[in-house]
Amino acid sequence: GVGSPRQMRGNRGPNVLILSGAGKPIFVRYGSSSFTDRTDQTHRHEHHQQEQDTHGDEGGSEEEEWATACSLLQALRANVMSFGLYSQEGPAAPLGDIQSIKAGRKIIVFVNTEALTLVAISDDGHTKHNNDCIETEAWLRLQLEYVYSHVVFTLTDQVQSIFKRSPSYDLRTMMGHNVNASLRNLLDRFDSVDLDSCGEEEGAGGGNPTQGTGCGSFLTASVECISPIPSEVRDQASRMLINACCFGGGEGGNNSNNNPARPVFAILMVGTRLVTLVQPPNPSSQLHTSDLHLVLTFVGMQPGLLTNELWFPMCLPRFDSSGFLYAYTSCLDTVTGLSIVLISPNNSTEQFETFRFAANTLRKNLGLRPVNKSNVLRIYESTSTASSVSTGITDNHDLSDDKSGNSEGSGQHFDDAAWERQDTAHEDLHDDYEDDDVSTSIVARIRPAVGDAKPRLAIGERQVSTANYLSNSTIYTPPSPEKEKEEPKDEPLIAALTIALLPKTQGDMIESYLRLASAAHFCFRCDIFSSHPDDIGHDASGGMLSQCFGPPISFPFVDASSQRHVWNVYQRLSLRLRLGSSSVESTMDALDMITDAQRGDDNGVDYRGISRDCPAQCLFESPPNIHGVTYVQENDWLYVGLNGKFFELYATLPSTITPRTGTAYCARLVRTLMGDERILFLSNPMTWTS
Repeated sequence: GVGSPRQMRGNRGPNVLILSGAGKPIFVRYGSSSFTDRTDQTHRHEHHQQEQDTHGDEGGSEEEEWATACSLLQALRANVMSFGLYSQEGPAAPLGDIQSIKAGRKIIVFVNTEALTLVAISDDGHTKHNNDCIETEAWLRLQLEYVYSHVVFTLTDQVQSIFKRSPSYDLRTMMGHNVNASLRNLLDRFDSVDLDSCGEEEGAGGGNPTQGTGCGSFLTASVECISPIPSEVRDQASRMLINACCFGGGEGGNNSNNNPARPVFAILMVGTRLVTLVQPPNPSSQLHTSDLHLVLTFVGMQPGLLTNELWFPMCLPRFDSSGFLYAYTSCLDTVTGLSIVLISPNNSTEQFETFRFAANTLRKNLGLRPVNKSNVLRIYESTSTASSVSTGITDNHDLSDDKSGNSEGSGQHFDDAAWERQDTAHEDLHDDYEDDDVSTSIVARIRPAVGDAKPRLAIGERQVSTANYLSNSTIYTPPSPEKEKEEPKDEPLIAALTIALLPKTQGDMIESYLRLASAAHFCFRCDIFSSHPDDIGHDASGGMLSQCFGPPISFPFVDASSQRHVWNVYQRLSLRLRLGSSSVESTMDALDMITDAQRGDDNGVDYRGISRDCPAQCLFESPPNIHGVTYVQENDWLYVGLNGKFFELYATLPSTITPRTGTAYCARLVRTLMGDERILFLSNPMTWTS
């Protein structure tokens, strides 16, 4: 078990560690599961005995190694914080917390929250490229912030208060195998190496169109959509989704747009890629890109989704990190992998049944047979913290009950993650629950009065395809009872997904765009309004849905080193467009400015999210200066970065093309991509008032 992860490290991303303030290891990306999973004390003891019988004390020795390493890292951090700069004017000024260490091609980056320290260790010593094109510190910091976001996504920010009360608490008892696996899935999506194109997995060379490129979506702070799909088909699917959630409330449901059982967010997705999304009209209540990434990654990489329904609590860290929302997911079509995600602050049995009815209604409207009976794979907390944040599924467990202050001594721990599989024909799936403090505040923010919203307006500022925002799509009407009795037939969405996911469709589409710019690779981001800022009277910053499009890296970049090098250059181009420089100093200054601005710009606003702890996310989400161009020219390749008001492009072209000509080629590609946005992107993101 220990050797396999270490062998993978040559072609995968950095090692990532989470450690407590006391120096205890909580998560190690390339560590063995024997010490990162501590949810079952008995199983751990038996597993340890088995490991000793077969491999000696290899698992225990690795645990000791990582425990020693984490203690050294915390000791190093403490020593740096104790240093100061002496001056004649006064006492020594502290240097502050350690940010990074660079030695040759090895980079160690630290992100420090209140009680958790996250460390990324990147070693590009195996690559043949120069030192100027190793991974940037901003990129490593972005990965650590996403890891911390995922911890909050699973446990809420109450994890900080746990360590304040008991610094020696072992957080591994709360996380368990499933959380650790989800963290590794998230980090795998950051990897710049396409193992399929490198020929390291069976079926190499094809790639998975349902998972996307991953790395490009995080670099551009955007989400990937399944394409090509005509906009009329997406619009019809969105209206079907709205109809199923608002007017298909089931027996006793409230058939109105003010239906209290209506979800906050509704998502159709395939793998980790978006098909369509419906969310509140208020821009401040819409999903941040980072939160949407967490949902898509967690749901899209669940192995049991195709054959089970899922019902689980989750926290949206950038929206409100103090409480849980609850998500229902189900696979609508096992052939294409089309899945539905419905999110609500309500954890009642009636809410679950309402969501199940809505999913079955959508199945019928899509021409798919409804599922009469299925297994429910439920993620739940067996206990909860002493705070007001609770899933309500079981009784509360106060931290003061743990007299020893050490998690090893108690038989039951807070928010132990567990999986419960049960047949829906037997017993109720969950208990009724309503947290007045948390749930009421969330509902107040995400359910503004529908009557206050104005009709959606066309966006006149867009330079291309402004017709996408006109109300010219066909209004969806529910099928009559007579039609429901007919034999199910594939609706346009299922047919479009089937065609779009074909390798030939993907290959022909990508080849046409690459040929247009004489490029070997590109990554494109397009910003689209999900609602006009005049609708609600808020800032437009929350009303944008950024989406990206681009192929996975393939020939002639056939080895891991060359693929990683391309993305490393893209990272520097991105920083140049935003900051004017990709140096460490400019990056740290920008991150400090973002952090100071968020801490000092309260203005009476109640910041519930963790944006203050995620300046790198804010940096990559911020649009570059309008109409910027930058490039890097090397022996064999020309790398171009280009951006405008609603787009961002990174492309790799042969070095035989001059920068001036390459920029013109890239501009031509941008015009074509934006002209085709109706089939490449979700060009008309709808809200519940659409």
